[in-house]
Amino acid sequence: MFDQFFQQASDQLKLSFLNTILEQDEQLKEQFINFYLKPKDKQLALTVTDPGDFILASKDLIKTDLESIKFDELDWNDYELAHSGYIPEHEALEEMAEEEISRVIGIHVAEVERYCSIKHFDLAFLYMISIYKACLDAKLNEDYYEVPDPSLTMLNAFENHLESFLPIFKAIQIPEDQLYTIATVLFDQHTELDDEDSSFLLFFEACLYSLIHSGSEASILLDVIEEKNKATHLPWLYTELHKKIGGIESYEKAALKYYQSSVHLALDLLDLYKSTDSNKFRNIAKQLWNNGLFRQESAELYFDVLNPNEDPSLYLEVTLHLIKWNFSKKYYKIIQELMKEEDRMMYLKTLQNDHPAYITALCMEGKINGALLHALHHTNRWNIVETMTPCLEHAPEQAIVILGQKVEELLLDERGRNFYARVATILKIAKDISAIQLQTEVLINRIVYANGRLSALKGELRVVGVI
Repeated sequence: MFDQFFQQASDQLKLSFLNTILEQDEQLKEQFINFYLKPKDKQLALTVTDPGDFILASKDLIKTDLESIKFDELDWNDYELAHSGYIPEHEALEEMAEEEISRVIGIHVAEVERYCSIKHFDLAFLYMISIYKACLDAKLNEDYYEVPDPSLTMLNAFENHLESFLPIFKAIQIPEDQLYTIATVLFDQHTELDDEDSSFLLFFEACLYSLIHSGSEASILLDVIEEKNKATHLPWLYTELHKKIGGIESYEKAALKYYQSSVHLALDLLDLYKSTDSNKFRNIAKQLWNNGLFRQESAELYFDVLNPNEDPSLYLEVTLHLIKWNFSKKYYKIIQELMKEEDRMMYLKTLQNDHPAYITALCMEGKINGALLHALHHTNRWNIVETMTPCLEHAPEQAIVILGQKVEELLLDERGRNFYARVATILKIAKDISAIQLQTEVLINRIVYANGRLSALKGELRVVGVI
């Protein structure tokens, strides 16, 4: 019965029925989009017969060039330091060796550009694979150890060249069959290297993405990723391709599968939810945090976006993590709000070896005598500004006495314009506090009189305007 009616129905009627069904079923809509965008019967479009042979031969050539570098014959006369000032000889030798490695790799990256200029885009990528493999296989001259990690140094140099090369990739329009070929060969090479290691594919991720200018191209690359089962190795690229094809909804669906495997993707997803859905942001943040993922990269974002009242335990954990790496008063204020006093006193003990942090926290807790005593015993030429500033702010009359004692003690043995600059800075801070302005002026005059021969000290005091 169906066959009879279907054959008799007009194309217009069939199309009307299809539209009605599609409007009612979101899953069918997605299946139609995938069917429409999916490449049909793609064939490899290779400039060479055997890509494996091309990669191997090119790799051997590049490897020979790298291994031919004679680090002991590098000419100091041709070398310019990357920055001004003195550096030890071994560091200069290392810089010079790295520069020579980069120069040799740059010659071969220029070959990639040549292949692009003659529209042999497949060879450009095959040659990049060759450079990558050469960096892994090359054994640099072992008689000289200017380069502590040769493979990493070579790969870093190659990556730097590729970053400067990305605008070229973005400017070219690669034929669809070449794009399909590049992706297929690249993923096959990854499988041959080590299918469990994502570093190879991640190295070329930005290059692949720079080639995509349209939804059609994104569809081709996405199809190959799925066909070769590489989504887990390229989660950020995979989700960005979904965004180009299906928009934010498609991106979000893909990102929720893979955000725990890529810090880049996790931060992008959090950035999306930061402005669109605070509950989703908090759920993703909590899941990542509880699984110990990307804490260093995302902790500051959590601190800025999360509401401490909605999940105080999570917020406290984030703050404790941040303050461990960089103590600040804004972090400690949160600790005071979210942690009981008994627990804070226990926590304070963990800060005792970070003298400026410990003194600042004691002052914020109102334990001024403890802060002053600690400053008296642990202030030195390096931390004098950081240890004495909170003391001056919270107990200026007592702190100025300790400051005078410490400065006069240090000036007996310590020298150097940097040290004098720190002394001048803390004296300026003290002089700006009205309650101890006169005492500070007396101290400054006493210091200048006792150390009149130290013209550099007086120079620094003039710079900050205290004499």
